[in-house]
Amino acid sequence: MNQTEVMLCMDIGGTNCRIGLCDRSFALYEAEIESTERMTKTGFCDELVSLLRRYIDRHADRYAILGISLGFPATIDKARRIVLQAPAIAGVENLAVCDVLERAFRLPVWLEKDVNLLFQYDLVHLNLPTDGLLIGIYFGTGIGNAIFWDGKPFMGRNGVAGELGHIPQLGSTKECSCGNVGCLEPFGGGKRLNELCQTEFSDACIRTVYRDHGDSEQVREQIDAMAIAVATEVNILDPEYVVLGGGLLQMDGFPTELFERMIRRYVRKPYPERNLRIVYSRPNQENGIIGAGIYGWSQAQRR
Repeated sequence: MNQTEVMLCMDIGGTNCRIGLCDRSFALYEAEIESTERMTKTGFCDELVSLLRRYIDRHADRYAILGISLGFPATIDKARRIVLQAPAIAGVENLAVCDVLERAFRLPVWLEKDVNLLFQYDLVHLNLPTDGLLIGIYFGTGIGNAIFWDGKPFMGRNGVAGELGHIPQLGSTKECSCGNVGCLEPFGGGKRLNELCQTEFSDACIRTVYRDHGDSEQVREQIDAMAIAVATEVNILDPEYVVLGGGLLQMDGFPTELFERMIRRYVRKPYPERNLRIVYSRPNQENGIIGAGIYGWSQAQRR
């Protein structure tokens, strides 16, 4: 039987892990979802190995798996071997995930921040040029940020560049999941919407809060914080393109026009505001898996 050569890809989130197989043309096969929260209850690392082993056993007769590519919602070391801190996943800190998986499966393993994999997908599927500086900002539970120069992620000295959600806010006393006090993320991320639903809008659920309460002062303040995050990075980096995405922008009633207007209010005039180019990520739950495939195949070609 002829086997299709594939990369085993994972998009690991705080709530769910998405897993699939990507071929060289980035077509996706055998996509599945597993609960991250369940895995953390019994030991995330052991559960990750068990999950992958079961998955590989189910599909080994039809597919030739050449490597494993995975993304974490975390800070990662510069060598892209160790998950340093993953606030959304209990018990995951200083995890040498590449070493663990390479020993278990005798396959090369590539690790990257989940937001960089989303951005890899968007660069390909939005057909954006990779020359120069491009940024992606994704609003979900937190604020994810990808900074790419000539098609490659900018990592910084320690590998943790792009923590846009952790810009300190003057006068804030809110504690952030990263451990610091005063970060922007508790104001502009999805946790703020959840907080509003619990304290201000008892009649609303987080999925409909923009639709039902989009004119409220509290929601407008949350949108304002999102705009400040975007404008801050635009003013510093003056990028060729800004890609915006994430679950919040896909929610029912999200005020896209207001959001863009707020961004442009904060971006410096006349430039970069006059030439600011904003494009939107295409919503799809499988973007991160395919992005992991794009990344994995690019790394395999360099071996």
